[in-house]
Amino acid sequence: MERHRLRFMTAAVAMVFLLCLMACSGAKITQENFDKIKTGMTLAEVKAILGEPADSSSIDVAVFAGATAMWKGEGVTINIQFVNGKVIAKEFLKPGKEAPKPGN
Repeated sequence: MERHRLRFMTAAVAMVFLLCLMACSGAKITQENFDKIKTGMTLAEVKAILGEPADSSSIDVAVFAGATAMWKGEGVTINIQFVNGKVIAKEFLKPGKEAPKPGN
Protein backbone atom coordinates (compact mmCIF):
# COMPACT_ATOMS: atom_id res chain seq x y z
CA MET A 1 0.00 0.00 0.00
CA GLU A 2 2.83 2.39 0.91
CA ARG A 3 4.47 1.62 -2.43
CA HIS A 4 1.35 2.74 -4.36
CA ARG A 5 1.17 5.94 -2.36
CA LEU A 6 4.82 6.70 -3.12
CA ARG A 7 4.22 6.15 -6.86
CA PHE A 8 1.15 8.39 -6.77
CA MET A 9 3.07 11.17 -4.98
CA THR A 10 5.96 10.90 -7.43
CA ALA A 11 3.57 11.11 -10.39
CA ALA A 12 1.78 14.09 -8.83
CA VAL A 13 5.03 15.99 -8.27
CA ALA A 14 6.15 15.26 -11.84
CA MET A 15 2.80 16.51 -13.19
CA VAL A 16 3.02 19.76 -11.21
CA PHE A 17 6.59 20.28 -12.42
CA LEU A 18 5.58 19.79 -16.06
CA LEU A 19 2.62 22.14 -15.76
CA CYS A 20 4.86 24.83 -14.22
CA LEU A 21 7.41 24.33 -16.97
CA MET A 22 4.76 24.72 -19.67
CA ALA A 23 3.36 27.85 -18.00
CA CYS A 24 6.81 29.41 -17.76
CA SER A 25 7.54 28.94 -21.46
CA GLY A 26 4.43 30.95 -22.45
CA ALA A 27 5.41 33.66 -19.97
CA LYS A 28 8.43 34.51 -22.14
CA ILE A 29 6.19 35.64 -25.01
CA THR A 30 5.72 39.25 -23.90
CA GLN A 31 6.03 42.74 -25.35
CA GLU A 32 9.02 43.31 -23.06
CA ASN A 33 10.92 40.30 -24.43
CA PHE A 34 9.84 41.15 -27.99
CA ASP A 35 11.45 44.58 -27.54
CA LYS A 36 14.75 42.86 -26.61
CA ILE A 37 14.96 41.24 -30.07
CA LYS A 38 17.17 43.34 -32.33
CA THR A 39 18.05 43.20 -36.01
CA GLY A 40 21.17 41.09 -36.53
CA MET A 41 20.60 38.73 -33.58
CA THR A 42 21.04 35.00 -34.22
CA LEU A 43 18.34 32.38 -33.73
CA ALA A 44 20.23 31.11 -30.67
CA GLU A 45 20.15 34.60 -29.12
CA VAL A 46 16.41 34.88 -29.83
CA LYS A 47 15.76 31.43 -28.34
CA ALA A 48 17.62 32.50 -25.19
CA ILE A 49 15.03 35.27 -24.78
CA LEU A 50 11.82 33.64 -26.08
CA GLY A 51 12.49 29.91 -25.74
CA GLU A 52 11.85 27.35 -28.47
CA PRO A 53 9.51 28.49 -31.27
CA ALA A 54 6.10 26.88 -31.65
CA ASP A 55 6.67 26.63 -35.41
CA SER A 56 9.46 27.35 -37.87
CA SER A 57 10.36 26.90 -41.50
CA SER A 58 13.44 27.54 -43.60
CA ILE A 59 14.72 27.55 -47.15
CA ASP A 60 18.25 27.41 -48.53
CA VAL A 61 19.06 28.58 -52.06
CA ALA A 62 22.73 28.78 -53.06
CA VAL A 63 24.30 31.33 -50.68
CA PHE A 64 20.96 32.56 -49.35
CA ALA A 65 19.27 31.00 -46.30
CA GLY A 66 15.94 32.26 -45.03
CA ALA A 67 13.88 31.19 -42.04
CA THR A 68 10.73 32.18 -40.21
CA ALA A 69 9.95 31.31 -36.61
CA MET A 70 6.76 31.80 -34.61
CA TRP A 71 6.27 31.92 -30.84
CA LYS A 72 2.82 31.79 -29.24
CA GLY A 73 1.87 32.93 -25.77
CA GLU A 74 -1.35 33.88 -24.02
CA GLY A 75 -3.17 35.87 -26.67
CA VAL A 76 0.09 36.90 -28.35
CA THR A 77 2.03 35.73 -31.39
CA ILE A 78 5.58 36.75 -32.27
CA ASN A 79 6.89 36.17 -35.80
CA ILE A 80 10.55 36.66 -36.64
CA GLN A 81 12.23 36.41 -40.04
CA PHE A 82 15.90 35.49 -40.46
CA VAL A 83 18.24 35.81 -43.44
CA ASN A 84 21.54 33.94 -43.30
CA GLY A 85 20.93 33.24 -39.62
CA LYS A 86 20.28 36.85 -38.53
CA VAL A 87 17.06 38.66 -37.59
CA ILE A 88 15.87 40.97 -40.37
CA ALA A 89 12.22 41.57 -39.32
CA LYS A 90 9.91 40.94 -36.39
CA GLU A 91 6.18 41.21 -35.69
CA PHE A 92 4.16 41.27 -32.45
CA LEU A 93 0.49 40.34 -32.90
CA LYS A 94 -2.46 40.39 -30.51
CA PRO A 95 -5.86 39.06 -31.57
CA GLY A 96 -8.24 41.83 -32.54
CA LYS A 97 -5.41 44.25 -33.27
CA GLU A 98 -4.71 45.07 -36.86
CA ALA A 99 -1.13 44.70 -38.04
CA PRO A 100 0.50 48.09 -38.73
CA LYS A 101 0.33 49.25 -42.31
CA PRO A 102 3.57 50.09 -44.11
CA GLY A 103 4.47 53.74 -43.73
CA ASN A 104 2.44 54.20 -40.51
